[in-house]
Amino acid sequence: MGHGKRIFLEEEIDYLNSLPAVRHATQARITYEDAFKLECLRRDRRGESPARIFREAGLGSELVGSKRIERCMSRWRSDPNLQTALERYDESTRVLAATGGTDPRDILIREQATRIAALEIEVRRLRALLSRRVSHQA
Repeated sequence: MGHGKRIFLEEEIDYLNSLPAVRHATQARITYEDAFKLECLRRDRRGESPARIFREAGLGSELVGSKRIERCMSRWRSDPNLQTALERYDESTRVLAATGGTDPRDILIREQATRIAALEIEVRRLRALLSRRVSHQA
């Protein structure tokens, strides 16, 4: 347990990997889904407690640790890709609100806008990863 990092037990890893908010978990690391990151940022902007948001996703501070929650939120707040995606989501929400936004088609559009924003983040991440691998091979 170097540097105060919490090591997750096998049962905890299985539980974490079963959560929709988690892309992948190992003994020392949790990788979150982009849609969860966006949801956290959206609710954070509304003034909701990050600890509460994580808890509601099954990621209570007793499991993941309050410091990990703080660090995630800080990193996500400063991520330009996440901020761009969140702005696009906010814009689509404003447009839908202006038109009523209660029609099931509007709800579907809002959900699709969130999914598209998350996919755009993933594409940027994968392009950056590919670029780093290509430059290391050169």
